[in-house]
Amino acid sequence: MRILARSALSTNSRKTGTVSGSPPEDRESSYAVWRLATVPFALFVSFSLTLLAQAPAAPKKREPPPGLLKAIHVTGNTTYSAEAIIASSGLKLGQRVSPALIEQARKKLQDFELFNSVAFEYRTTPIPPPQYDVTFQIVENQQLFPMRFERLGDPEAIRSYLKDHIELYADRIPGTDGSLQRYRAAVEAFVAQTTPNTKVRAAISNDDPKDLTVLFTPNIPPPTISQVEISGNEAVDSGSILRAVNEVAIGVPLSEMRLKMILDGAIRPVYAAKGYAAVSFPKVEVEPSKTNAGVVVKVQIKDGPIFKFGNVRFVGKGLEEDEVRSAITFKPGQTFNSDQMDNFRLELMQRMKRRGLLDANITNETQVDDSKKAVNVIYHVMAGEPYTFGKLDIQGLDALSQPAIEKLWGEKPGHAFNPDYPEFFLKKIQEQGLFDNLADAHSDYTADPTAHTVIVHLYFKGGKSKADKEREKKEEELKRQPYFR
Repeated sequence: MRILARSALSTNSRKTGTVSGSPPEDRESSYAVWRLATVPFALFVSFSLTLLAQAPAAPKKREPPPGLLKAIHVTGNTTYSAEAIIASSGLKLGQRVSPALIEQARKKLQDFELFNSVAFEYRTTPIPPPQYDVTFQIVENQQLFPMRFERLGDPEAIRSYLKDHIELYADRIPGTDGSLQRYRAAVEAFVAQTTPNTKVRAAISNDDPKDLTVLFTPNIPPPTISQVEISGNEAVDSGSILRAVNEVAIGVPLSEMRLKMILDGAIRPVYAAKGYAAVSFPKVEVEPSKTNAGVVVKVQIKDGPIFKFGNVRFVGKGLEEDEVRSAITFKPGQTFNSDQMDNFRLELMQRMKRRGLLDANITNETQVDDSKKAVNVIYHVMAGEPYTFGKLDIQGLDALSQPAIEKLWGEKPGHAFNPDYPEFFLKKIQEQGLFDNLADAHSDYTADPTAHTVIVHLYFKGGKSKADKEREKKEEELKRQPYFR
């Protein structure tokens, strides 16, 4: 007879590994299976509760006796090889096994916390001693993070050590506690070779929110940046660079990723505004400060060549490209200027919002063509749904004045809403002097993201106007002059 047993549900796999003492095609002919029959639900409803209570209990399934491990297979694995998984399970071909021992191997794999689930099934031969054919069914954890090492020594030396000392090593690991602790302990062992008392911390880092990493550092706070020194710059003066970088760097805890973001976010834009789109930082050094507990960051700058504007493209809907191109403030062949590029992006967004596209968003992308020394610009346009004017809400006016304002209001319900119009309308009201005692008038609006309609609120406040206050101030100043005494 042949017996089939399962420890958990399995999933389809994309990669299958096999370790076997005999060719796979021979296995089917030498095994027979016992399967647990599935009783249809309809069979149960045909009996009364009394009959069910009197029915004899089903005989308990008997496990096969211990036997020899003939073959091991792995399904569902993509990151780790079948050979590595089998080795880490502790099972070896030819050893004496039992269902309980196979379960121990399954649990060992699960305890690595690399897999969402580990299940197994086995088959046995009918001739004693039984020979076991075991399959592990793996569902891997798909949320993996790259590793980064800071203030611990040479990162490549650490990776090499981990490959030799970590079972089921991979360059990207899950953020589970068990996985982090295994790698942390190994990194700590590596560091102990040179600095025995150093404790290591492992945690998911969001220094770069777009690229989360597992960061290994000493378990002590990092030093803060107290000074930045620059050298090699010729195209941009040192004062402009240091003003930009000091604003975001001084007092910030030091990390490699954070330092990279500071250089890219503070120095690159200063250069890009002058056409230097390929500025680089060939050497960055960090040393303890001689005057405080912080560190001094020394940055060497290489200006690179001047770049020109290349092609300009628009991707998405919501803009009339011919109209937009006629309004572009830069042309291909002109010296590249990142400020011009971004200011035009903001102007395009404002144009779209004036047409009722309140949710409009535009991002720009640059593609540097080193061969042509040109920067191609791509504007990605996301228009969103248009909003229309719904109704007017006037506050602060009496029953006689309010109808007059409603009559003067030019926007009609259902028309595309221009967010600049309410303030433009109030400015005209004040310029025309329609109210004698109008101290202030301002507006805001409430947009309904479901109905895509807008309620405009106009607020009026009585009292002396700004013009009246300025006139009175001038009169008082004149009265204080000598010839008025």
